[in-house]
Amino acid sequence: MTKGIPEILGGVVDSLFLLAPRIIAACRPPVATALSAFESTLDHLFREGYVSDPKTFFSFPAGAPAHRVLEESPYGDGSYELICFESGYMPRIPMLRERYLSHAANATGYIARWTHRRPAPRTVLCLHGYLLGDPSQAHRMFKVRRLFDMGLDVALFITPFHWRRSPAAVSQRGLFLSPHDPAMTCECVGHAMHDLAGALAVLKELGSTGTGLIGASLGGYLAALYACLRDDADFSAMMVPAVNLSSPLGTDTARFTFPVSGRLREKMRQVYEMHSPLRFSPRLSRDRILVIASRGDLLCPFEYTRLLCERWGWPEHVFLRGGHWLVFNPDLRGRAWYSFLAKTGYI
Repeated sequence: MTKGIPEILGGVVDSLFLLAPRIIAACRPPVATALSAFESTLDHLFREGYVSDPKTFFSFPAGAPAHRVLEESPYGDGSYELICFESGYMPRIPMLRERYLSHAANATGYIARWTHRRPAPRTVLCLHGYLLGDPSQAHRMFKVRRLFDMGLDVALFITPFHWRRSPAAVSQRGLFLSPHDPAMTCECVGHAMHDLAGALAVLKELGSTGTGLIGASLGGYLAALYACLRDDADFSAMMVPAVNLSSPLGTDTARFTFPVSGRLREKMRQVYEMHSPLRFSPRLSRDRILVIASRGDLLCPFEYTRLLCERWGWPEHVFLRGGHWLVFNPDLRGRAWYSFLAKTGYI
């Protein structure tokens, strides 16, 4: 695809955003793990058949987890609530279990919720991007007030290892995406799917007769994957979604204290891409899926999003001019999103 000036300019902005993680990766000490221990976690995923049949890796709660309102304040004609619940997720890789569960804050899940005095029958559940998750930031990004004023309840799912679920050590705040530890990222994605199912069950218990998903960037990745694993969400809308985590910051960017052979590099790549939406087919019908991407996106490369649309039989989609952050026709994104809500009967 020949890129025009909007795509080139959008790509320049994306490149600036990519500088920080690349500098951090270059300055971070090599991973001090023995080769045998590192490879054993990868081999477990192959041996159990998870790499060849990724759906078998995921686990889900039997029902809505126990939950309670942690915070509440007035909002419009209703209230803002912060709901917490015990995750109950058990890591699938025995070698990682102790290390994973040592992050105590991550064991509690959170749902931020903007609800009317009489809860609306339908809810839009937002999935935030990487290193985000603060409800006040999500309120602006997802235009919560506008959705609320349209008569919808709106909620925000907090992804594992984000916001209040983040590790105490600042150096580990980006743990969810670990190119140097693809098995850990598998567990993070598995945990996100488990807790997202729990969050949907909680919202149903609170009175929502239907919930649709909208995810941006990493949230788009999770929304796409969830639509392939379960059918309890009414729709899945993806905004500039990540589709393949190996680009642009994949396992090739990681440094190790041991030599990495081509064979090991290939194992890492397969594990890191094991849960990519490209590996799956959606359980939702095409008219319940919306994909909005930018042609010049370098953070979540457009080529993979286009490939996803092709493999999924071209669900409803809009391709914008620009990059991940700098978009030159943003009004088109809004029109497509609200039109999609109307088509699905949400507004």
